[in-house]
Amino acid sequence: MNELGVGLIGYGGIGRMHALCLRMLPLVYPGLPMRVRLAAVATASAASAEQARHELGSDLFVSTSAAELIGHPDVALVDCCAPTGEHARLAEAVLMAGKPLFCEKPLTADADASARLVKLARAYGVAGGVNYHFRAIPALRTAYELVQAGLLGEVYGFHLRYYRASNIVRDRPATWRFSGPGSGVLVDLGAHLIDLVLHLLGPIASVRAHARTLVPTRPGPDGTPIAIDADDAAWLELQLAGGGRGTIEVSKMVPGAGDDLRIEAYGAQGALWFDTGDPNSLTVAEGARAAQGGRRIVTASRSTPAAGLIGQETPVGVVQWHMASLAGFLHALGSGSTPAPSLADGLATDCVITAARESIAQAGAPTAVPTRT
Repeated sequence: MNELGVGLIGYGGIGRMHALCLRMLPLVYPGLPMRVRLAAVATASAASAEQARHELGSDLFVSTSAAELIGHPDVALVDCCAPTGEHARLAEAVLMAGKPLFCEKPLTADADASARLVKLARAYGVAGGVNYHFRAIPALRTAYELVQAGLLGEVYGFHLRYYRASNIVRDRPATWRFSGPGSGVLVDLGAHLIDLVLHLLGPIASVRAHARTLVPTRPGPDGTPIAIDADDAAWLELQLAGGGRGTIEVSKMVPGAGDDLRIEAYGAQGALWFDTGDPNSLTVAEGARAAQGGRRIVTASRSTPAAGLIGQETPVGVVQWHMASLAGFLHALGSGSTPAPSLADGLATDCVITAARESIAQAGAPTAVPTRT
């Protein structure tokens, strides 16, 4: 079995999650077509580099230079967990180096920038994927299969919301999530829900959007209050290309919320409901029996690809979703098939984000979603 050296760019919260998953993958997914090894880490500072050495081992190659990591001979695949505003620059460098790219979501949050990356990957013949790990939730994999088989029929309506309490603390220090490219809840949480609408229900034709910054100042690097321009909450009204209409709401200002995601969708033939409050199941109502109520389908850890260590009856969790997303990308890489979600899928989400931003700038005016290929 060939060994695949992975270079990890970024060692914040999500970077450390990916480092954990990469270390666990050979145990959880022994059927992978290659043996995965975390070969190198690039961090943003000397302090985070020292943290990576302490947590991952002193023999690991660690650098504060992403370029050095991308060019390292032991790195055959790059996993990009850098701040969103840096994705375009880093992804371009990875693809031009001829190395496969697994990029944390969203791809760039800018339709033009993401379109350039898709074209670059095609030109260089390099595989790329985006970590929309909610697709890997077993209940949502089941939902996708059922929708493809006709569960909903013509889609009439849908409502998705994603709540967290992250920004309620008003003196939470400002980071890249609060200012500049890639900041704000529309990009951070909204990208997940937009991807799920596209994945489960089909193309989005137009959007009306509103967003609010509910905490206008936060402590800067030296503790002095600075102005915040990133949104704390956002609301989207969407129209599908097939005519269905629905909403997305994302907020980090919900008291008591954890990682609270809920999906509701219905159509001419049936309906479905999913809630991370019960992540181990999916509720559906089908056909002639729909008027009699729904039925609960227990999905637990029935992941795809199948895990060799975590049993199918084991309750599912967020670490497993990230691992399944990585494993799916690696299986596609080993078989030469197109990863899902692909860079093109990332572009499709970023087209909706671009349209939503334009709508917000025009006080919620209906805005067509641009087409990029």
